[in-house]
Amino acid sequence: MVLVTTFAFLPWEKGIISKMVTAFARCNSLYYKQCMTMFESSSSLPASSPSNNRKAKPKFYAVYPHGAFCLGWSILFTHIKMTTVRFCFSPALYYSPFFHMWCRLTGKPGKADKASMVKYMKRGENVALPPGGFEEATLTNVHQDRVYIRKRLGFIKLALQHGYDVVPVYCFGENKTYWNMQGAWKLRLWMNSWGVPSIMIWGAWFLPLLPKRSEIGLYVVCGDALELPKIEDPTKEQVREWHDKYIAALVNLFERHKSSVYGEELGKVQKLQIW
Repeated sequence: MVLVTTFAFLPWEKGIISKMVTAFARCNSLYYKQCMTMFESSSSLPASSPSNNRKAKPKFYAVYPHGAFCLGWSILFTHIKMTTVRFCFSPALYYSPFFHMWCRLTGKPGKADKASMVKYMKRGENVALPPGGFEEATLTNVHQDRVYIRKRLGFIKLALQHGYDVVPVYCFGENKTYWNMQGAWKLRLWMNSWGVPSIMIWGAWFLPLLPKRSEIGLYVVCGDALELPKIEDPTKEQVREWHDKYIAALVNLFERHKSSVYGEELGKVQKLQIW
């Protein structure tokens, strides 16, 4: 344990071992019946070396839905086109030695607390975050597409303050990877507000911690970037205005791709629920 902790947090450069581990991690997409990542346009791709190119605005990837275990997020994390993106997650996970070592070997991990996010964004790094958090995990439902976003304004404020474009990302099939108990929302969301997970899940029949292999698999779509102005001290009204625009962009992204994922019949009735 001491050896793993030391290796996980000491400074070191990636080499042949890291490349081999990353190649192995990318094979996780083979577990699903089908798995695809799509970038709708050039604006969906990360800015290349934004700190060295003043014209290239850095990107903030807001990844939805969180799901039980952020499987779509993990697909993006190891994607060959996302190697410059710092993927931010819970500080508790970040400081877990085994998880931290795995993430350093396979990608570019970061902490999702405000101080760390500000530090990354001041440097002009491309960043990714699943803003829905524990609450969105709690709400996950195999029959409904749900996102927890109405109260998640912080990432938009940070993007405005640091002049970032925001890329809406949606992972179709994330909600179908685990059955999750429904109901008791007030109690479970209250638990989430204290940093306590409240999912009650079941995955594959032969090993419940493994995800289900649904027919649609995982389909991760990165939409066109929403271009935000740089406002160092945005008002609540300005944050709300751009937050509403982001929600509209996310819903439009869902609407554009739902029929190709679910089929024409189900696509006509399937809606993205905004919580």
